Amino acid sequence: MTGIDAYWGVLMRTVRRAIISGGFSISVILALAPAASAAQAGVAQAGVAQAGVAQAGVAQAKPVVLTVGQAASQDVPPAAGSEPDTLVEPDAAADPEHPGVAVVVGHDGRYSDGGAVGITHAWTRDGGRTWRHAPVPFITTAAGGAWDRASDPVLAFGPGGVLYLSTIAFNSSATDCRSVVLVSRSTDGGATFEPPSTAQSTNDCTIFNDKNWLTVDDNARSPYRGRVYQFWSYFVGDFAKQQVRWSDDRGRTWSAAVVVTPDATDTQASQALVHLDGSITDVYLDYTGTGRTPDREREQAEARADAAAAEPGVPLRARTSHDGGRTWSGAVTVTTDVGGDVPGVRCCLPSAVIDPVTGRMHAVWQSTDLSLLQESSSPDGVHWSAPVTVNPDRTATTQVINADVAAYAGRVLVSYGVRDSAVADGRYVRQRAAFSYDAGRSFPGRVRLGPISDLTYAAQAGGAFPGDYIGTAVSRGLFYAAWPVSSKPPYGGTYHQVLYAAAIRP
Repeated sequence: MTGIDAYWGVLMRTVRRAIISGGFSISVILALAPAASAAQAGVAQAGVAQAGVAQAGVAQAKPVVLTVGQAASQDVPPAAGSEPDTLVEPDAAADPEHPGVAVVVGHDGRYSDGGAVGITHAWTRDGGRTWRHAPVPFITTAAGGAWDRASDPVLAFGPGGVLYLSTIAFNSSATDCRSVVLVSRSTDGGATFEPPSTAQSTNDCTIFNDKNWLTVDDNARSPYRGRVYQFWSYFVGDFAKQQVRWSDDRGRTWSAAVVVTPDATDTQASQALVHLDGSITDVYLDYTGTGRTPDREREQAEARADAAAAEPGVPLRARTSHDGGRTWSGAVTVTTDVGGDVPGVRCCLPSAVIDPVTGRMHAVWQSTDLSLLQESSSPDGVHWSAPVTVNPDRTATTQVINADVAAYAGRVLVSYGVRDSAVADGRYVRQRAAFSYDAGRSFPGRVRLGPISDLTYAAQAGGAFPGDYIGTAVSRGLFYAAWPVSSKPPYGGTYHQVLYAAAIRP
């Protein structure tokens, strides 16, 4: 073994320990690098390259899965009509100041016609080596709340380590037309949650509040630092617009609603990204004129087993606000090629994120070619790059099952599931992660995550239902991914779907 090989081994073992303990930083690497060798210094610097600075050898880097395992399982008793032992549709968040602290949430006990018995949360303090989980309190009646069902959990950390959780909630009675968007707050890194505030509420049988998204301005230069933005899809019948409210007192009170998509458009699935200067860009699906319609959470049990593999593409649009959400620009187009559900599976909303170091935005989506996963990036929310293929190893029979993106200092993680329709009728899904080391221009880093998932035992919502989305997060270069895994029930039964999580070093 050469001297530089020995140095590299010691360095990597030290960095790995530092990442898991929550103490990883650029200064750790630089402090370890011997000044005597320019080659050694170059190796150390390559690990912390910023966006757009392609260091020699970075393209050959290989991601390392530091931890992977089950993060959560059923926490609430099954209710009549629900699907016991099903955890669905996770989101993830990592404390930006403490890389070892991360939180995952998901539906617990899915109903085939919309919502779940409860929302569960799992948290780690050691970089994913161990997880604890429990029901989120005060939302559904299963955990001391007021509502029969809840859905679409979304997480975001804000200044001071305050964690926010957004959910929608509604009752199962056909004559009860109330629907709400709730925001719960945790001040201990996701271990406990306070009773939620109500950001949006309606009591009209023609209106439903759906597909919520929450983000927090945590930028030191922003005039709106600390502002919590709550987006949702405002359905009137089957037609939806994107709306937003915000809170400047950590989710206690909320502004009046503002319509983000005021034109005669049919939209869904906001992914709101706060720029370093406090501007905010909302990336969303625009179904207008496509012949496809957005899904509404309540009473969505239509059959999807025969879904066409070549549905028309749905445009992904972006609008930007420079005044804290009060007014919004006209729409720009990211792509017109967002695909739909794969045959027999309900899944696959796009994902978008902003790099907190470089300020560059990244969006990923499944194409109308269901085997193709693509990414585009933007410095400002207006000018978007040509699509980049994330999974060049795809085949004619593979299909993408959900994808999510996270980014930090020019490194971009895309976590996604893959199934092969030519093997056992596509019942098996393998989770993967792809990394870019050049701000999304290419994705050479690739690893497999966790065990294979068997959709035979997944939740059902007009088809196998891993969820409409999965979760990724990053803190100071430590990346997390969360996704559902279904397998044969250990003690009999129809369903068995739990949440898995991984911590990855790029």
